[in-house]
Amino acid sequence: MSPIPSRRHGHGVVATAVVALACTLAPSVLADPVDQSDIDRSKASERSTSTSIASLEARLAQESSNLEEAQIKAQSANEDYLAAVDELNKATKDAQTAQANADSAASSTTSARSDLGSIVVQTYQESGNPLDPLTPYLTSESLADLADADVALTRAGEKNNAKVQNVEALEAVATSMQTIADQKVKAKETAKTSAETAKTDAETAANEAQSAVTTTRTNRQNLITQLAAQRNTTVDLETKYQNQVEAERKAREEAAAQAAAKAASEKAAADLAQKQAEQAAAQPQESAPAPQEQASRLSPGQQSSAQEPATTSQPEPEAAEEDTAPAPAPAPAPAPEPAPAPSRSGSAASTAINAAMGYLGTPYVWAGESAAGLDCSGLTMVSYAAAGVELTHSSRVQYGEGSLVPLDAAQPGDLVFWSSDGSQSGIYHVAIYLGDDTMIEAPTFGMTVRVTSMRYSGIMPYAVRL
Repeated sequence: MSPIPSRRHGHGVVATAVVALACTLAPSVLADPVDQSDIDRSKASERSTSTSIASLEARLAQESSNLEEAQIKAQSANEDYLAAVDELNKATKDAQTAQANADSAASSTTSARSDLGSIVVQTYQESGNPLDPLTPYLTSESLADLADADVALTRAGEKNNAKVQNVEALEAVATSMQTIADQKVKAKETAKTSAETAKTDAETAANEAQSAVTTTRTNRQNLITQLAAQRNTTVDLETKYQNQVEAERKAREEAAAQAAAKAASEKAAADLAQKQAEQAAAQPQESAPAPQEQASRLSPGQQSSAQEPATTSQPEPEAAEEDTAPAPAPAPAPAPEPAPAPSRSGSAASTAINAAMGYLGTPYVWAGESAAGLDCSGLTMVSYAAAGVELTHSSRVQYGEGSLVPLDAAQPGDLVFWSSDGSQSGIYHVAIYLGDDTMIEAPTFGMTVRVTSMRYSGIMPYAVRL
């Protein structure tokens, strides 16, 4: 009986070995073969993922660009409104002045008519003539009829005739002045309509810019979530990565813009030097007071003729020395004129900067000009008001209210500007330069007054010194 269990044990060992061998060979026997189509599909999937990531990142960059465009559009619309308000204020003053002149002319005419009437009465009383010859004085609507009244001219004499002619002249002046006043009133109404339209447009653009902030934030977060899924990472890590990508993009753009701004500023300085050289060369051909007249003639709103008072005054004494002996006498006169620019860039500029610092943290408010809220030109206006310098609440107008200096020569307190097209009419932002490549500004919607680094994308090649 004993050999039987031994035989069964041997069969068990063999069975176990066969099962083990089958398990070992099973993967090789059951696995599907990998061919080129499998490899191609894998590569295609990888390319699709990469394309999807690139597309998402491109959309992220576009979201940032859209937000910047919306903000610039809103700031430009705000400036359109402020410029329209400035035009309305000017038109209103012109209309008031014109009407006052018209009223004064009418009053003078009335007074002259009254004086003439007194003479007629006196003539009648002294002559005792019938009333008929006096009819032209009392009833005529036209002074021409009055002048044609031979009996009146005979009795009044040459003196009275002069008074008649004076009344005629005053009536003509009064009529002209009233016509001008009426035209000014129409211009005022047109300016008022333009301001109201600009206000509506600015409010719409402001609302769109504020909506763009929310929309961009939401879209950006959704895109980052999709990117995190594509890269098989966390949303937090992807957010940090995309913030870094965005910062690097802006840094590249800013570096290129700064290089372009430097080139533009150097050209502006060269143009200014050439203009001053041409003016200096022309001095011997002009009279001695010409330098002073030249300084007053130059318009700060013209870039090519913009100048720093200090540099303009240097060549003038040389031209005076070459002239005849009497010529140098008026030469010292121009000295007081350049003085305001250096003084304002010193004490007044310092006062304005300190005032601006007092508004740090004040919210940006469309057309704001108080501690409750400020826009960019509102900040510069109230800051310089503290230094006794009056500025218009419009960055475009402010660009023409001081002396233009090349951007590279900007000093603390100078105003720096940004334009959508490089022109004064395209200006949409202004800030106060603080030195060391920093500035203080009321940036845009949803932000507060802050000190920050200079930005060079869209910056004007000239700063304005007050």
